[in-house]
Amino acid sequence: MLLLGQSCSAWPLGFEHFCAYASDMFGLGRMLYQDKDMQAGRFSSPPQPVRLVSPRAAKGGLVVACPHSGRYYPDALLASSRLDPLGLRRSEDAFVDELFSAAPAAGAFLMTTDYARAFVDLNRDADELDAVLVVDLPPEKAGNVSPRVDAGLGVIPRTVGDGIEIYTHPLSFEDVQARLADIYVPWHSALDRILTDVCDETGHVVLLDCHSMPCAASGVPSRDIVLGDRYGAACAPILMDEAFSFLSGRGFKVARNNPYAGGYAIQRYGRPDKSRHALQIEINRSLYMVEGALTKKSAFGDLQALFEEFVAHLAIASQALSPSKTG
Repeated sequence: MLLLGQSCSAWPLGFEHFCAYASDMFGLGRMLYQDKDMQAGRFSSPPQPVRLVSPRAAKGGLVVACPHSGRYYPDALLASSRLDPLGLRRSEDAFVDELFSAAPAAGAFLMTTDYARAFVDLNRDADELDAVLVVDLPPEKAGNVSPRVDAGLGVIPRTVGDGIEIYTHPLSFEDVQARLADIYVPWHSALDRILTDVCDETGHVVLLDCHSMPCAASGVPSRDIVLGDRYGAACAPILMDEAFSFLSGRGFKVARNNPYAGGYAIQRYGRPDKSRHALQIEINRSLYMVEGALTKKSAFGDLQALFEEFVAHLAIASQALSPSKTG
């Protein structure tokens, strides 16, 4: 595993400069990441905002991102929350990063974060700020109202699950700015940079943005997986078609764009006219975990292997996007 700030001498595609850039830009030093800490949800020190694993042999210009699977809940969040740790994890895409942990073996870059979604939501616009939560939000920052913000699900969430309030008191704008500067900005700067570098190297890039959905979500129980490409606006049709065909061929009930057509990352990074493609995948949590207990089911290992195959299949399909293939 490579962490931003570590040596990148073994990186393929000449990406050594990317790690040097990230280290200089974010001031990131080397951090030893302990798997036992991740499993327990505890960390000996605050983690870095980005973890990036490179493939030994990159294929298809594919980058896999898991922005909502972090299990680090800072002490400041725990101290100001009315919820216990299990309650805070209701909005977490638990274990999705582990489901896709073999993506580098299948030829893709894998980007994850340790920071919990309840602390900062990386799949939101930075301006989706909640005036109900941020007591001194400047008027010029309060204009980006959306249904998500109204529901308490802005870039700094006010609620988890079914509208359950997180905090015992409002937050200051200074606190919010610090979270964005420390976590949100490094994440998107790093993601944009790796997508740009891969695109420059291969002629195209594909972002697979990975999430999970509650079994009880509206309209979801009849669906195992929902693929989103913003109704064709975010990626070439071949990517959606190949993903749908592979997953439905394995027996999953797969839907396209309903009820999830793709979030902020898909909208921001999906630019097929610029050879930058983005596809979102939402996985029904009941397939691999007991939702209330946040524990893995016995089928978890089988799903890990299947998603490794899925990433490999998508990487092969993505090769058709190369200029030499498309003419």
